[in-house]
Amino acid sequence: MLPASHASRPARGHWALVSLLLLALLLLGFYQEPVVDFLTACWQRVLGALGLQRQAAAFQQGINGQVAKRLLPAVATYAAIYLAISLLLLRLLLPEQWRLVWRLYAGGLVVYAALVVLGKLGGDVRWAYRLSRQLLDFMVSPLPVAGLFVLLRAGLVTPRRA
Repeated sequence: MLPASHASRPARGHWALVSLLLLALLLLGFYQEPVVDFLTACWQRVLGALGLQRQAAAFQQGINGQVAKRLLPAVATYAAIYLAISLLLLRLLLPEQWRLVWRLYAGGLVVYAALVVLGKLGGDVRWAYRLSRQLLDFMVSPLPVAGLFVLLRAGLVTPRRA
């Protein structure tokens, strides 16, 4: 049995995983263009193999350029990977506040989707698309990870107890 002082400290493996995830986030952000290019090529091959290239091209034509200028499945895959790594990193760093972190990210994605739908229903409302794009760009960046870590670790924001 370990002494109490060792039991409260996270293991080295924990910090190694945190470091690896942080490095992955930084590299994904730095090499965003080549990663999205790679994902685009992969998605084009998959869609071609499934015989869905025409449908994908028609779908892409219907998307406003303010929402996505690149192949939508590639951009969505990049965003999903980045968000998954961000959430896993925050889960490891802030286990007590995990539910709050999850709700904040989910709320941001709901607002993003609502803005895109609002833009579409309003006849391609430019400000809604622009705002949705800025929100997604913010969420798929290291800023929310760093901000939530600092705010929640410092105790400036505390989750309510149920």
